[in-house]
Amino acid sequence: MYLKANTIYTDDLNLSLFSLIPIFILIATGCGTTQSSSQPDRISTSYQPQNSFLFSNTVTPAHPVYSVQLYPSGHQNRAPIIEHNSSDRLELIFETLGFESRSFRYRFTHHNPDGTESGLSPDQFLEGFSSTFITGGEVSRSSHPYYRQFKVQIPNQNVQFRVSGFYMIHLENSDTGETIFSLPFFVHENRGVIRSSVEVTRAFRQDLRILHRPVNRYELPDFVDQPQFDLSFYITQNRFWSRSRKATELDFSDPAEVRFETDSHDRFIGDYEFRVLNLTNLSDTRSNTLNVIETDSITQITLFDDAEGFTATSSVPENTNGPSESLNNRYLNVEFRFDSDITPDSDSAIYLVGDFNHWAIHENNRLKFDSSTSRWRTETIMKEGTYRYKYVLVENGEIDDLWFDTLFREIRQEYHSFVYFQDVREFYTRLLQVNTFYR
Repeated sequence: MYLKANTIYTDDLNLSLFSLIPIFILIATGCGTTQSSSQPDRISTSYQPQNSFLFSNTVTPAHPVYSVQLYPSGHQNRAPIIEHNSSDRLELIFETLGFESRSFRYRFTHHNPDGTESGLSPDQFLEGFSSTFITGGEVSRSSHPYYRQFKVQIPNQNVQFRVSGFYMIHLENSDTGETIFSLPFFVHENRGVIRSSVEVTRAFRQDLRILHRPVNRYELPDFVDQPQFDLSFYITQNRFWSRSRKATELDFSDPAEVRFETDSHDRFIGDYEFRVLNLTNLSDTRSNTLNVIETDSITQITLFDDAEGFTATSSVPENTNGPSESLNNRYLNVEFRFDSDITPDSDSAIYLVGDFNHWAIHENNRLKFDSSTSRWRTETIMKEGTYRYKYVLVENGEIDDLWFDTLFREIRQEYHSFVYFQDVREFYTRLLQVNTFYR
């Protein structure tokens, strides 16, 4: 099998539109983007603290690329996880502001469970083309501003995955080779069965926060005869893949299954809070906004104040889809205002993170204090849709994403358990099974 570049013209593809999953990406930038897309491309001043929501090798999109989503076809609210050698497909959708036509290409890398590259060359994990071009795009019907939408299904007739595991897809500028964004996804073999539950306790030394400890049992497939040496187990909360925790408490006493969980002192926060922004249709959300200014370039929206400890949602809707995929929906320049008594010093700052910026720490979304309103504020560009977000404190290079959580309500948490297999006959880590569950 050979590996070379191939071109896809998205206007000619017979791909279905699907709604978008909640947790993937739209880059935040400042105000001022116009219909002519006058901002220079790839303005991105970001750094990722040690406990980032993202892997260190993740590239987040910047102007003019927005509304990036990756999800299983037909299941817009699910994480990007598909079964190997099956009919499962992933939908990749992204948009570029402005009428200008652009050309991109995408490629893949294969990774170890910790996010480092596995060392496999493309011909070892791919069958088909090593990179594929995407051109054209469909122009929006909304003109304030115009944008183009690009879609592709993977795997497709040009590329298939030879092996299971942890992958990343990288979108590049086809002219310069610059990486525009990278997204993680998972291909599992559906071997064995994981049964999961969650132990719930309360942390008396951490302000009575609810704690979760996922407990998993993995029924072993027949070919695994030395699970204590060949298997490794990971658990992820709320799709923060870079924060996955390796299970260290393992029970191999039953020859037919393995019980795995994290250390008893390494539990997940069970009341981890999100705020929800519903901008699915501007005409329906005016009552929730402080001010709306419609212009010939982009509509400006000022949201009502978020107050520390008072406006966090008690539940995250299951249909939180991120940006709308409709070409009728428009882009907005949204101003967030946060009421907090905190006074960050030179070693700390408040940032806005969420589905609209892939939970990345961007300088564009650093809040600045407005003395005229006594509020912290920032702006970001996003398409109409529904998003999760929160305010975080970054201090001495570390994210404190619990600082502004003060309601301590039991909000539904999403978990994924992964079982990896180090086959002695292979030079990579296979992904045998994934289980998704909630508490």
